[in-house]
Parts: sequence; C-alpha cells; structure tokens
Amino acid sequence: MWDQKFETLLRDRLPGLDAGAPLTEDLPLAAFGLDSMATVGLITAIEDVYGQLPDNAVTPANFTTPGTVWALVSSLSGTGR
Repeated sequence: MWDQKFETLLRDRLPGLDAGAPLTEDLPLAAFGLDSMATVGLITAIEDVYGQLPDNAVTPANFTTPGTVWALVSSLSGTGR
C-alpha cells in the first residue's frame, strides 16, 4: 500500500471524494474530479515529493486509479511499496 504523503497529495486533487471516504486502489479518479488540470498538478506534486517521472510514463493509463498512480510512483528509484 502507499504512504501517507501519496494519499494526501492525491486526496488534495479529488474534490468529489469526501474527506472520510476510503481511497481504494481501484477508485476511478476521473469520477471523483481528477481532470486534465488536476492531473498536471498531481504530476508536479509527485515529482516534487518522489522525483522526476519519465516522460514516457506520463500517460492517461497511469492516472486512472490510485493503484495505477502508485505503481508508477513506486517504480521511481528510492520509493518502496
């Protein structure tokens, strides 16, 4: 599972997700407000906290659920699952 930093930065970009609602691995991010602008903000936040994302990894498929985003983040050097 992911760390608290990841959960916080993702929740901050999901206006449709209630504060007490669980952030599950398969939650459809677009359904809870992750649009293209929020995705850009998420990418920037991820890079600020975890390091640079490879350009070829910044694809819509990697930003569909918390699980897909975390898989991408955890693939960065120094980030463990």
